[in-house]
Amino acid sequence: MAVSWELDNGTIFTPFKYCYYPTDVAAGGMMRQYDLKFYALPVLLWQVVLVLFVARVLTFLLKPIRQPRVVAEIITGIIVGPTVLAKIKITTPQNINGVIEYTETTAGEILFPTQSFKQIDCMGYLGLLFFLFLVGVEFDVKLVTQARKKVFAIATTSMLLPFGIATLVGLAMNLKAPNHVYYLTYIIFLGAAMAVTAFPVLVRLLSELKLLNSEIGQVVLPSAIIADMMAWVFLVLSVIIPGKQEVDGEGMHIDGAMKLASLWIILSGLAFILVCWLVFRPIMCWMVRRTPEGEPVSDIFLVSIVIMVLAAGLATDAIGFHAVFGAFVFGLMVPQGPLTDAMRDKIGEFVVNIILPVFFASSGFKTDLSLIAVHTKEDAKILVALVLMSLFTLAVKVGSSALIAQYYSIPVPHGLSIGLLMSVKGPIEMIILNIGNQKQVFDVRTYTILVLASVLTTSSVAPLVTMLNKSNRIRISYKRRNLQRSRPDMELRMLACVHTARNVPSIISLLQMSNPTKRSPIFVYALQLLELTGRASAMLIVHEAGKKRDSKRVGGGTASSTMVHSEQIIAAFENYEQHAGGVSVQQLTTISPYSTMHEDIFNIAEERHATMIILPFHKMMTVAGDFEDTNPAIRSVNQSVLANPPCTIGILVDRGLNRTGRFTVGQQMSHNVAMLFFGGPDDREALTYCWRLAENPGINLTVVRFIPGEEVMIPPSPVPSCDEGSMTAIPEVDMQRDLDDDCVNQFRLRYVSEETVMYTEKIINNTEDTVAAIRAMNKSHSMYVVGKGQGMESSPLLVGLMEWTEYPELGPIGDMLVSPDFGEAVSVLVVQQYLSMEVGGGGMSEMPLQPESPRPAGVQRYLNNAYHKARHGAGFNSGWNG
Repeated sequence: MAVSWELDNGTIFTPFKYCYYPTDVAAGGMMRQYDLKFYALPVLLWQVVLVLFVARVLTFLLKPIRQPRVVAEIITGIIVGPTVLAKIKITTPQNINGVIEYTETTAGEILFPTQSFKQIDCMGYLGLLFFLFLVGVEFDVKLVTQARKKVFAIATTSMLLPFGIATLVGLAMNLKAPNHVYYLTYIIFLGAAMAVTAFPVLVRLLSELKLLNSEIGQVVLPSAIIADMMAWVFLVLSVIIPGKQEVDGEGMHIDGAMKLASLWIILSGLAFILVCWLVFRPIMCWMVRRTPEGEPVSDIFLVSIVIMVLAAGLATDAIGFHAVFGAFVFGLMVPQGPLTDAMRDKIGEFVVNIILPVFFASSGFKTDLSLIAVHTKEDAKILVALVLMSLFTLAVKVGSSALIAQYYSIPVPHGLSIGLLMSVKGPIEMIILNIGNQKQVFDVRTYTILVLASVLTTSSVAPLVTMLNKSNRIRISYKRRNLQRSRPDMELRMLACVHTARNVPSIISLLQMSNPTKRSPIFVYALQLLELTGRASAMLIVHEAGKKRDSKRVGGGTASSTMVHSEQIIAAFENYEQHAGGVSVQQLTTISPYSTMHEDIFNIAEERHATMIILPFHKMMTVAGDFEDTNPAIRSVNQSVLANPPCTIGILVDRGLNRTGRFTVGQQMSHNVAMLFFGGPDDREALTYCWRLAENPGINLTVVRFIPGEEVMIPPSPVPSCDEGSMTAIPEVDMQRDLDDDCVNQFRLRYVSEETVMYTEKIINNTEDTVAAIRAMNKSHSMYVVGKGQGMESSPLLVGLMEWTEYPELGPIGDMLVSPDFGEAVSVLVVQQYLSMEVGGGGMSEMPLQPESPRPAGVQRYLNNAYHKARHGAGFNSGWNG
């Protein structure tokens, strides 16, 4: 039975309620003259196929302008609904008593017959139920409890002010509710729909905009979480507040005694939450404890949880709440650990990519854009009021966020971006609008306008945020971005990046070799880089040293493998800090997709004024001695960091660095290290790093400089050109050669008398000589230190190696050293110097911040005349200590 009422303009409105004869589920086939549109299964199948196909095509077309998938999916519903398909006329033949007759129908009636509406609606709501369960599972309450004042301020103002503005606009425009609906109910639905923020949609949008771990992302994510919690309050209110004339399923008025039903609904909802906390949560914690560490979760446990999710939805629907409320609350009760990972892996992709689009499409399907046309003054007033509501609520969200951001010293473009991002719409708003449509709070025209406003608002966010942030990236200013600008006796700030626990031993060994002392300390930022796979929030966590950590996750269950590895990494660095002198370690963890992980590294390096970043190579040595690719995505991260470095970068290729040293008499680890110097800014930076290694009494350092011989064809230097600012100009090649000589001479002058440091020179004429000289070196080295080779692409000593480089991020020499053809499994540190774009305008290295040294000629005479004791094993033909 359908319930109808008369609108103020005299038209009769009948909501989507239909009676139809039940049919079989499956047809007998078209060959047997069965009409498939009268059978439930084939109709549902072709509807789902059509919805998914159109949604995917639209997603692909809208991807260049970075539109969220929810926009494409709602537009899909508008296309397959009354707006487009229902307007396409089709003439179809029908066999009536043996006579072929042609009848006119629409594409919408063929593809989406009236009797199929409830089927696809139910499927969409089932997908929404499991999606919000997963949102609850991945919901991090800590981001709410640990939120800062500015986060609470932005969240509350972005929800309450738009709600108030929507109410004021409705009152000012004398907007009337339908005759059967309380005005309070009408206003709550309108205000809630205007004010809510879609947190799940926002996370993906931030990821696509590369803002997930920027200052904007760090503020807007917890703000959206708090706003999302407030949106659930609005949703609950919209469900339990009755209209003036509540009717039962038969259309009969309910007795006045049932007016207390709203109170009973609230009390029953609180009882449901308590049951979930006191009964179901302990059961799931028991499941976690019964799952051995590293083992997959039992299928029985997973099926049991799915059954409980459905039961929770059924319970809240029976109470009087929406079924999705029960699924979300139940998801909040799931303890973090293997259960959350298993549920996400088992049902996450299917729900998000297959079933959830059906819900958004069904929401768009209920719209009809042709109804927006204005026929009466009342139509015009409603349209103007709803448009003004949408514009004013958007303006209030953006403006209030910008003002609060300005108060907390956040740049204005970032504040405006935060306000725009807080305006993103998604599942919660669609639920509110659908409930309003179902409870007849909105007619089809109002519902259509609100859905269209939601689509337009959400689709405008990405382009506007991109425009605001395109040229407003604020670069932190600090001088010591490379080692040459740092004095040897100053604190060295290093950012050590860790992907897995296997990276830790080699990084700690490298720190030990770098000779941290009280006079020349090292401050290490140990950054764990975790992939954002399912958790609906990106976090940057600062670990407090000495803080007691529990090896169990929330609920007492055994920690997941990721958590276990994280605890091992934290413990290893804490143990190193306690037993090493001159080292201070601060540990951080960032969770983000690999596509934006390099931005985390960049931002943290700049915020901490790091001088050097250590990146682990994407390949590691196995127990059998093979070189395996641990994760190809790590290579992309390294390449992105090298392409836009905030400071000097060191890529550490670990091939057993922590195992290749030997203990001296004093039980101190000793390493043999070789530095290969060809010239250029990267090699000068690598040699500057070796100053620290040379200060370590446990390091035997060999520096080999390769000098072009007489047979090398050196390209002529460019002819100096004069300009207004200078009468002469130094050719680039000559200037780089002078910088190389000065850097090497300073190193030799400092360590002329050190027995643990050996310097040699090798005259070579071509690439073959280079390879032969390196192969002939002593095979007892623990590590090679080399430059990446920026600016040395045309060097005749390396040009042949450039053509065969497999890993360009290591440079030609680093690539050769890690090649299986080299024959020696040795660790390699490849250094790329941060090049200042301000010097010379062409990316020259920053001038060393070193004390003024004697002139190179005087240094050379002193070094040549000095007596130096030769060290055993020097295999090169010229040089000091050799």
